[in-house]
Amino acid sequence: SHDDGKTWGNITTILDLPSKNGEKSPSAPDPVTFNAWGDRSNCTTYCNSAFLIDAQMVQDKRNGRIFLAVDMFADGAGFFGVKDSGNGRINIDGKQYPILNEKQSGQRWTLRENGEVFDHQNNKTNYRVVTKGDPKVNFKDVGDIYNERNEKLGNIYLKDEKTPFLAVNTAYVWLMHSDDNGKTWSNPIDLSAQVKKDWMKFFGTGPGVGIQTKNGNLLFPIYYTNQHGKQSSALVISKDGGKTWDLGESPNDNRTTLKGMNSRELNWNSWENRSAESLGYELTESQLVELNNGDIKLFMRNKSGKVMMSTSKDGGYTWIDTQKIDALNHGYSQLSVIKYSKKINGKEYVIFSGQSRQGSGGDGLRQDGKLFLGEVQEDGSISWNTNKLVKEIISRGRAKTQNSSYTNGYVYSSMAELGDGSIGLAYENTVDYTTIMYLPIEMQEFFWRDGKIFSDIRQKTPLTVTYNGADSLEKIGDGIAIKQGVGESLGGVTVSEGTLVLAQKSEQDKNKAFTDVTLNKTGILQVESVQNIDTLTVNNEASGHIQFSVSDESTPMLNIAKGVSGKEVKLHVNLQKKLKPNDKGYYHAQGEELIAFKDNGQVKWRLVNDELKDGMYVYTLASVAKPSVLRTTSQPHSLYLTNKLITADGKAVSTVAPLKAPLTVNARPQVNPVLASYLTANLALNKMSEQLQQSFMHETRLLQEKDRSIFVKYLNGKQKYGSNLSFIDYGYDFNASYSGVMLGGKVWQSERGNHALYTALNKTSYKVTPKAVDGETKAKYQSWGGSINWHSNLPHNLIVDLSAGYQKHKGDIEHAGHVKGYTFNIGADLGYRYQWMKNAFITPMVGLHYLYASL
Repeated sequence: SHDDGKTWGNITTILDLPSKNGEKSPSAPDPVTFNAWGDRSNCTTYCNSAFLIDAQMVQDKRNGRIFLAVDMFADGAGFFGVKDSGNGRINIDGKQYPILNEKQSGQRWTLRENGEVFDHQNNKTNYRVVTKGDPKVNFKDVGDIYNERNEKLGNIYLKDEKTPFLAVNTAYVWLMHSDDNGKTWSNPIDLSAQVKKDWMKFFGTGPGVGIQTKNGNLLFPIYYTNQHGKQSSALVISKDGGKTWDLGESPNDNRTTLKGMNSRELNWNSWENRSAESLGYELTESQLVELNNGDIKLFMRNKSGKVMMSTSKDGGYTWIDTQKIDALNHGYSQLSVIKYSKKINGKEYVIFSGQSRQGSGGDGLRQDGKLFLGEVQEDGSISWNTNKLVKEIISRGRAKTQNSSYTNGYVYSSMAELGDGSIGLAYENTVDYTTIMYLPIEMQEFFWRDGKIFSDIRQKTPLTVTYNGADSLEKIGDGIAIKQGVGESLGGVTVSEGTLVLAQKSEQDKNKAFTDVTLNKTGILQVESVQNIDTLTVNNEASGHIQFSVSDESTPMLNIAKGVSGKEVKLHVNLQKKLKPNDKGYYHAQGEELIAFKDNGQVKWRLVNDELKDGMYVYTLASVAKPSVLRTTSQPHSLYLTNKLITADGKAVSTVAPLKAPLTVNARPQVNPVLASYLTANLALNKMSEQLQQSFMHETRLLQEKDRSIFVKYLNGKQKYGSNLSFIDYGYDFNASYSGVMLGGKVWQSERGNHALYTALNKTSYKVTPKAVDGETKAKYQSWGGSINWHSNLPHNLIVDLSAGYQKHKGDIEHAGHVKGYTFNIGADLGYRYQWMKNAFITPMVGLHYLYASL
């Protein structure tokens, strides 16, 4: 499945093994009808086969590689048919080689590199064995034997008269991997060769899934039998991405209840058998999880009637605290367990799947499947509320014994957390082992019995709740849940996590989503349309808020009939419409009414970010008192989203508005501080242009007096501007500083020297800082331009200057946008030169100048 279990592709064979009479097998392309799945009466006609059972998978999240481990048995083996101990290999010159039992002599031959076969005297023979199979036939040719004439003689895993030698009759675990999400698979390798000890007979997987720990190690659960046939669980662990594997200890290697025995020595007399079963001495198929604190929890099948669990503090190498989970009944069937990927309401959760009939084994107990949620405690222990945090599986399959048959079969299962936060469950529903069922399970199905509304942010569609009963509920999970009932609800709700949307619909003019609402922890309450509740409580440690989305199409409002408690109530407003500015200079019933409530003066209301900036204006929350017929300690109020008011010294006006308006008003709506930079931009450009033109004219006159032809002027200075507009009218003074350079000179002069033409180019940088009580704002500008002046000395000591200038400006307003523009000036000056002293002249001048700015 590529869509979280919604659809499934065809079954794909990954690994196949050789068999006799394979055409009669149920897995054949066109099997004969009398050998259908589940019909074992004619097994002898096709059961002579090497076979695979009990697969498990794990993915290395670092590179995406998927590993598949599976029990592999040669023809005639199986759990109860294993004859030989060890891993079926022998050490020759420091290397481990598979043993081949030569049929005529009974000697041990060996399988070497490249499929070469050596006899017991270490001589190479003419036989060749396929060790790297063909993926086109699902590696079914692995183990095929060929002679020197390239004639196929049989397979080392399949008994046949022509087969000269066979693999050791023991239990193997084969390992494969896929790097393309299961489309193609690697040649199988023998994992048990690395980890199986010489005293172990059976060695197999704990079917289901392995895990990857936080440090990157890959872990597979396994179990094995010793020389006495007694079973113990353990893990195989890879630290290098699946290249090599280690075998960890078994929980049975360090259990005080075993009276000094370990997994190798485990044994008891027949008269002790019942006691050993009840104590769960034998540990078999298992599944595991890693907790956030790094503990590995191993859940194990056993015959005590309860699930057994052990804890590892070192990544699965050793174990402590092996004990029964009294809350989880067990009937010696496979179990499945996973850990939910995120905390829910601050807690870790483990999900367990298994049949729930208590006993020591038998197909008759494989029924009544249940999934339980285990809550991880601070000390790493797990608490199981099996009455409430449970999901029962209703199955069409059957469980049976020789004489009886039972409904609601539930055999082996496996779980995965899906992309939307739900759980995918695959399970066998009958002891005929013919059917695999798939069931998606929402986590809400566990929590609802416990009075919880759960939703996950990964869900594509928010959870909808219509419950109007009297029970008090709690919203948990980081997703969105919508309360969409009709009429009046009789119960309250605590919002601890995620978002709860109040979208209750009216019935006979009555609308009440909940009686009492409590905001706790990180919970968010979102209001849609007009909603009514009795009380609102905000716990002191809560960091959540109430959320409104205000637009031209929607005007949500929350009516709180009785009262509000808590030190502070935070609101988040998504403003999607323009509000009419407050033109009164004080807070009153103006803006967007969000909440109607009764206040005793103990609650502080504020926006999540203290204020809301939208376009030009700054908004805040104002609590406006309403007239009341009765004089009580809880005065009716309305909470408005409205313009934030400030005074001339920049102080905010109290947002708690009394019934009567103030006698004097010296406040106005606060605006976005960048507005001051925009409003002063035009003036700043003009002031800079004027300064540049004055500097140019000054330098040209110095050239006239000193009879020079060129000048370089370094520009550096400060400016101040005072607005003639009042604070109420948004008048802004500003300070400016500038620096730059101007290069110019005389480009032409008449023969008599009484007429001359001057020009200059300049580049300037300047900073403008408005004096804005609305907040700090700055602007930085660059200008490039030039100036020109025609100077004439006329008869009767008259002087005339005709000048013009052009500047191009570009600026950036801090935390806002860009400014582009130009300025142009033209002017004429007339002066009269008269001698004041012998060597001193005074030239008073009068002029007319025009300055134009485009922004």
